[in-house]
Amino acid sequence: MNYDVLMDERQKHLHEHFPSTHYLHKVENVQRVLLWLTFYRRNPSRFVEHYFGIVLHLYQHIILYLMEYFPSFCIVAARSAAKSFLIAVFACKEAILRPGARIVVASATKKQARLIVSEKIKKELLPKSPLLEAEIDSFKDNQNEIEVIFKNGSSIVVVAANENARGYRATVMIYEEFRMIAKNIIDSVLSPFLFVRQADYLKQEEYAGMQEEPKEVYISSAWYQNHWMWNLIQTFTKDMLSGGTSCVIAMDYSIALKHNIKTRNFLIKERKKLDPMSWAIEYENQMIAENARSFFNYDQLNRNRRLKRAFYPRRNDEALLKQKNKYDIPKQVGEIRVLSCDIAMEGGNDTDNSIFSCIRLLPESQEHKVMDTAGEHITVKRGYRRQVVYMESIHGGETTKQAIRIKQLYTDFNADYCVLDGRNAGISVYDMLAKVLFDEERNIEYKPWKCMNDEKVANRIQIAGAEENVYVIKAQLETNSNIAESMRNALNSGMIDLLISNTEAVDEISNFIPEYATADVEAQLFFERPYIETVALINEMINLEYERGDQTGLIKIMNNNDRKDRYTSVSYGNYFAQMLEHDLLSDTAEYEYVPLFN
Repeated sequence: MNYDVLMDERQKHLHEHFPSTHYLHKVENVQRVLLWLTFYRRNPSRFVEHYFGIVLHLYQHIILYLMEYFPSFCIVAARSAAKSFLIAVFACKEAILRPGARIVVASATKKQARLIVSEKIKKELLPKSPLLEAEIDSFKDNQNEIEVIFKNGSSIVVVAANENARGYRATVMIYEEFRMIAKNIIDSVLSPFLFVRQADYLKQEEYAGMQEEPKEVYISSAWYQNHWMWNLIQTFTKDMLSGGTSCVIAMDYSIALKHNIKTRNFLIKERKKLDPMSWAIEYENQMIAENARSFFNYDQLNRNRRLKRAFYPRRNDEALLKQKNKYDIPKQVGEIRVLSCDIAMEGGNDTDNSIFSCIRLLPESQEHKVMDTAGEHITVKRGYRRQVVYMESIHGGETTKQAIRIKQLYTDFNADYCVLDGRNAGISVYDMLAKVLFDEERNIEYKPWKCMNDEKVANRIQIAGAEENVYVIKAQLETNSNIAESMRNALNSGMIDLLISNTEAVDEISNFIPEYATADVEAQLFFERPYIETVALINEMINLEYERGDQTGLIKIMNNNDRKDRYTSVSYGNYFAQMLEHDLLSDTAEYEYVPLFN
């Protein structure tokens, strides 16, 4: 075939601009380059397999092809669908096939985005692809800069998605785990990075109409429908179905299963480990819609996720050796610590768990200038900030074992009070707490405790010297209503702090626990567990419905999935904090009372 007919006049004479020793001095070689470049741009997955030497699955071929033709692209995929790998491949392909390309990868944290470079490109792609390695000129990977610089003038830059991420330019913007990025940051800071690639040939008059559209790639796991990402998904989908320039791809765990990215046994273990809603989000890739009758909503809970550092109890072998807790959080002046327990019935069903929540109560006050005085100030007490720093779930069990675990956590947390569910099996656990207990695993004897708020309960077992530190809640309709209102108002007033998401937590854990990075899976799970439990708490609370009595006006909380044990544990602790607040706020007439009851 005479390929001359495929070349314009400028291309036909391109070989004349190279010295005789250059590969492109021959017109047939120029033709080969132009043909292969055209073929690879139109078939990007073929380029990845032929040039990078990386074998792709069918779904990856399809996605890379579609990403070439749709400038606005959104991937919502389940965990283990190889999202980050695909993004790394796409970014490197884009950098090589389009000289001078500027690819910017933005993530909620720079450390999370760095994984695209450090884990995927450096550790996974380069060992498989000598030709890709040859295309790269250098790496910058330090506290201030994370960049892959290519020999053809392209680059891949990693930035943290915040107000400080300004001044960059991008022909391709990749929003990695975009549900974690604030929409205003994307709109006002990141999206304005985009510009048209300034290839020299495009500056020629005959190519003036061939500008390339800059690309935006949104990639994330699923989340809740009231999150802004749901509107973006719907907008992109409508545009795609009407023949526009957007494309949406969604994948559940079956992709990972089909292509042996994860095994069936692994997924079964994950299914048992996660609560139903977390499983639906993380692996079934469902965008969960909130129930209109939910008493708590996602926004209300999510805006209180401020805590980065969790508390960890000692392992039994550490306690046996009398080792100090190296993950302890020092107690602040005036701080009160509460261990709040919801007790499952012995021998209950698979969903019946005992939940133990460690809650820090930190007294807060604010200074206010008194009007019409010469600089006089008064201190206003606001109450206790509740910080839920640890949560543990165990499947019921014999009452003595549960009581010993409560004593262990109480000791490790350096708690001041134990709040205990006094219904059903809870009262049996109290009876054990009220006795002298010996802990064989830690070789220690625990002193007896005593109920501080219910004389009838306190009189069940009386031992001299018992510590009066147990607050027993036997919730009836009115008490349950007050507990629910108290919890919602604490959330609305921002006086309760929950742990950040488990995705963000991986970075934070690595910062203050160096051994996390090299730990085995079981040890890593130990460090991630409080954050995973917090996710389960939020999912559980969102699923709680309510009804208000017509005559009494009291709130009744109902659960459709037979789970509200985490909510019960934390809300009981919050309710007890409110009881303590009355004492805290009543010792001065000059205070701003934060109402926790409607």
